[in-house]
Amino acid sequence: LACALATLLSAWGASAARAGHPTDLGGHAHTVADRWSARFAQVTPWHANYYYTQAGRPVALVVPPTANMRARWSWGVAQNEIGPIHHRFARPYPGYGDAGPSGYFAPTPYWPSHTDQFGVYYVRGPWE
Repeated sequence: LACALATLLSAWGASAARAGHPTDLGGHAHTVADRWSARFAQVTPWHANYYYTQAGRPVALVVPPTANMRARWSWGVAQNEIGPIHHRFARPYPGYGDAGPSGYFAPTPYWPSHTDQFGVYYVRGPWE
């Protein structure tokens, strides 16, 4: 899995280098949306309050760096929403937190009512 993810991320990096990315050599975002997302990501976590049951912790679903919107679905009372993906995967990854096997996260309920309750959250891939 790690090898496949590394291969996928390196392919994204190669295509992004050919296509040009919205940051200058200093790493500063050019678009207003990228600057806003970077600021928002500094003060909010990349996950919600649930962990992915099979992993015992929240899991990042790495999407291409050009992806900027996500859909969150709920059933029952309609609370579906479309919003920006603020967080971006970056290296070096500092490792897992010291929150124990599940920390302060809740497991997926027996009858989930929202996609956030599955513990898998979108994170944009790196440009390089």
